[in-house]
Amino acid sequence: MLRKGENAALDGGRVRVAVSAAGTPIDVSAVLLGDDRRVRSDDDLVFFNHPAQDGVRLEGAEIVIDPDAVPDDVSTIALVASVDGPGTFDGVTLRAGVHGGPRFEAPAMAEGETVAVVVEVYRRAGAWKLRAVGQGWASGLGGLATDLGVDVTGDPPVEADLPERISLRKETVRVSLEKKGIGGLRARVAVALDASGSMRRLFKEGVVAEIVERMAAIALQVDDDGALDAWIFATEFARLPPLRVAEIGAWTRDNVRLHEAVAADGSRVSLGGRNNEPQVIEDILAYYETRPGEPVLVLFFSDGGVAKSAQIARLLREASDRPVFWQFIGLGHGRYGILEKLDTLDGRLVDNAGFFAVDDIATITDTELYQRILSEFPTWLNAAKTQGIPLGSN
Repeated sequence: MLRKGENAALDGGRVRVAVSAAGTPIDVSAVLLGDDRRVRSDDDLVFFNHPAQDGVRLEGAEIVIDPDAVPDDVSTIALVASVDGPGTFDGVTLRAGVHGGPRFEAPAMAEGETVAVVVEVYRRAGAWKLRAVGQGWASGLGGLATDLGVDVTGDPPVEADLPERISLRKETVRVSLEKKGIGGLRARVAVALDASGSMRRLFKEGVVAEIVERMAAIALQVDDDGALDAWIFATEFARLPPLRVAEIGAWTRDNVRLHEAVAADGSRVSLGGRNNEPQVIEDILAYYETRPGEPVLVLFFSDGGVAKSAQIARLLREASDRPVFWQFIGLGHGRYGILEKLDTLDGRLVDNAGFFAVDDIATITDTELYQRILSEFPTWLNAAKTQGIPLGSN
């Protein structure tokens, strides 16, 4: 059994390392590093949505390394454990063991760490060794990734161009509403952003930041206070501070990011990396349940991987008598589960949800995007009015 800081030689051939945490669910990942202990590119992060890279593969809770397939410019492979859900590694025993080889049990942590490099497999003088590390980060996977050179945020909008862009987009929204016959609409607008691991490219390339700006224009047009309510979610969720257009640059920098969020109440939330839509849907419903007023248009973005179809269907059925319409927008070719079957979902007082998917939202014009987002909302308004669902001043 290795102690922290010790190393051991590895036998030649494939290396299989199991990582575990006593009593705590974890996600396992690996980071390929050069001599400067930085990644060569963002692809050097191996996790469940990118399970293989240059001789390193994730198989469940194990990392399998084929030394012969690891490029010469990779000198270290850091094996990482991160808390899957709420909680920290305080008092938790982290273990790593090579099949048929050395093992390591990291000393318990006590400073709110949610992610840790448990061990490293590294190259020295042509041979491969295992190093016992046990180093944690209270800043979460985003903090560790940033320290190792992985870009986990997107480029925010250029603030100098924001007033003109927002003004033009607000006008496009107005025209779209008038064409739908709801030009005088008053509504609250909320956005829910998928921050699961498969969304990494869209965050990095600034696509999600652009989505936020485009949705803010809808809120500016129809909401009395011009604010966009916002949630971000993966395994866990956070209700973010409301977005006001005058603060959009700073808001985007602070909130449009993966792995960790600062909620509206100031608490830090480790988001994890998997999809858990029901939890954030429940919170959105609870939030507006205590805030009666204008109807709510929820703009829910996901790149797929929807697995909890039964729970989502139950929540939409139960919420069909509330003044909330759910517009789900798919961002690719992922598995959308129940979202693709909303038109035939039975057991609802009114049809309270719509769905469409786009191959590349960045290439769609504002006119087309707003027309698609608002396509089913007027029908819901009429049905809700007929059924006596309260619609505020509309």
